[in-house]
Amino acid sequence: MSLRDKILPRELLTAPVIVAALGYFIDVFDIWVFGANRVPSLRDIGVPEDGIFDAGVMIFNLQMAGLLLGGLVFGVLGDRFGRKRLMFASIITYSLATLANGFVDSVPAYAVCRFVAGFGLAGELGLAVTLIAESLPKEKRGYGAGLVVGFGVLGALTAATLAHYIPWRASYILGGCAGLVLLAFRMKIAESALFERLKPVDTPAHLAMLFTSRERMARFFWCVCLVLPVWYGAGILVTFAPELIKAEYGFTVAAATIMVWHSSFLALNDFGSAWISQWIGSRRKVLLFFMGFGFLATALLLLWPTALPLPAIIALYICNAIGTGCWVLGVTVAAESFGTNLRATVATTVPNFGRAAAIPMTLGVASMKDIIGIGNAAMIIGAVVFTLALIGAWKIPETCDRDMDYLEG
Repeated sequence: MSLRDKILPRELLTAPVIVAALGYFIDVFDIWVFGANRVPSLRDIGVPEDGIFDAGVMIFNLQMAGLLLGGLVFGVLGDRFGRKRLMFASIITYSLATLANGFVDSVPAYAVCRFVAGFGLAGELGLAVTLIAESLPKEKRGYGAGLVVGFGVLGALTAATLAHYIPWRASYILGGCAGLVLLAFRMKIAESALFERLKPVDTPAHLAMLFTSRERMARFFWCVCLVLPVWYGAGILVTFAPELIKAEYGFTVAAATIMVWHSSFLALNDFGSAWISQWIGSRRKVLLFFMGFGFLATALLLLWPTALPLPAIIALYICNAIGTGCWVLGVTVAAESFGTNLRATVATTVPNFGRAAAIPMTLGVASMKDIIGIGNAAMIIGAVVFTLALIGAWKIPETCDRDMDYLEG
């Protein structure tokens, strides 16, 4: 293989990969448009200043609950009826809900729209990664997943940037319309040939299969642990950066400002970690290295003994993003760790279980912040999250060169 083909393999320049990347871009934009606009949007619909944190936690958690439920539904149905068909349902659901979000005028309406949007968004990433894993040769799967997720994470950067320049309602309307436009491109994508050939009609997938075998259940659990750090960083450190930085360092900064920097380097390492893992032939080694680096950066951010200026704080947020940006490998490992009749179920539920884990994370921080301070509360949650992720990376077998042509018995 030539150096040029290692850097950008020609097989990546195909319609499934390009459209999957665009789809995940819109997915991430729609997820993080709330984080970027949380404070101004809640203030605009009449939430008092002392209620913004609690209202934000409630809406954020309902969005994550929607992602959890949607991940189960779209994953199981994707293994039963095909990846392409369920992608259409996913896109229509989150696009209409995000569009409606631009017209809400109360917290309950806001929360309902975020829940429905989360339900729809749940299907995009897992189904896309499953389609890529089944469409590309094993030597290119890591590159394809890295391109899709790395480009997709730029959606958070776009949401954060637009929050500085356009009204929050316009951001939601733009996200909803972009999703509907994406449907036209999705129409041109063929179903996974591997799924069509193996079509597991005689061995249909159902969620219970994950729990009928102790080994399979452990495999699934550790795959979920691999994706926890990114949602800790994005869901705790970034979304609630205004409260966290105010309490720890005494000044106010907009969440969108932190999100611009964090999401930029998150995307960079989603590209980089996937490329590196494919290049050296190991997912596990890359996961262990970057997660360890992310844990160190998080500890320095939350436990630094003296006041830090904003540039130093941003630098530590960047280091956290570099460390947790390898979450694309967690999703790829999940897709590579299970047979065709469970692959979409796992690849869809794993990232959305990770996203939904932000619910106990945020509730944990909220319950402890008045007792030990928000920084110490965030550090305790972070220590648990990174410990589980590092154990998961150690426990999961290497999947870099695994053949995808098999079914779970």
